[in-house]
Amino acid sequence: MDPLVLFLLPFISFSALTRAQFSSDTLSLLEFKKGIDGDPTGVVRDTWNPVAWGSAAAVDSCPRSWYGVSCDDSGAVVSISLGGLSLSGELKFSTIAGMRSLRNLSLTGNFFTGRLVPAIGDMTSLQYLDLSANRFYGPVPGKIADLWALVHLNLSGNGFKGGFPIGIQNLQQLRVLDLRFNVLWGDVGAMFSELRNVEHVDLSSNIFYGDLFMDSSRLSSLANTVKYMNLSYNRLSGRFFSNDSMRLFRNLEVLDLGQNMLTGELPSFGSMSNLKVLSAANNLLYGPISEDLFGDAMHLKELDLSGNGITGMWFRLPKFCNA
Repeated sequence: MDPLVLFLLPFISFSALTRAQFSSDTLSLLEFKKGIDGDPTGVVRDTWNPVAWGSAAAVDSCPRSWYGVSCDDSGAVVSISLGGLSLSGELKFSTIAGMRSLRNLSLTGNFFTGRLVPAIGDMTSLQYLDLSANRFYGPVPGKIADLWALVHLNLSGNGFKGGFPIGIQNLQQLRVLDLRFNVLWGDVGAMFSELRNVEHVDLSSNIFYGDLFMDSSRLSSLANTVKYMNLSYNRLSGRFFSNDSMRLFRNLEVLDLGQNMLTGELPSFGSMSNLKVLSAANNLLYGPISEDLFGDAMHLKELDLSGNGITGMWFRLPKFCNA
């Protein structure tokens, strides 16, 4: 037989196997893998191997032996978890956009680059999306608001840039929104009015702007559920939340508004019995500390109001507070 034919046979055989036996999810993973050009541990290179998987594909469409891949009972891929592997390369998210059963995509703690494409909005089963601590860049596409099942969204520690899209009121299952350490902007009041049922909001170290002194009706959906809110190192200006608004934040435990340009007097925190950490350092706040500013029922453990023009009798602060 011609040596050239002998050389080509493995490739012809693999191609036929791919068409006949590999599921569409598996083919998507193989296309996704092409974007990974740095794999210092070798774990993806060695396990995401269709040849090694071989004939098992004929009886099980799920590549269960591939690192970080999980499937449901039908064999559809439901999770890709490749966190903390120091992987690198420019990923093409369009290659996995057709994986309609995917619920978890976790790529945190790598060196990936690339853009989020609008096709990400087609992955409507996605519940957990964590791209944190990578080098992704470009705008966050508006189609992300189509991920109606999303519970956890973490894009922190990347180079995402531009206005954060409107329409996130569609994400009524969302509990965690973490956008810190990017170059994103938007009116914080408009964003707050869209958030529903969120418990953790971190917009710190971006370019979000706007006034916190807004009608309490715009805050009610967020205020009823949020426990952690960090808006530090942005460009917020204008007045602090009103007394009426503060009374809505019954479950809030951490509030960090430091390093902005907020002005005016502090509202009363007496109704916030769960508040443990409060920072409003390095703003333009002023005025005295009144006797009822913090009330008697708080569990405040950390307080930082430094770098403002606030005056008053500091010994009036609760004794349990480490001011």
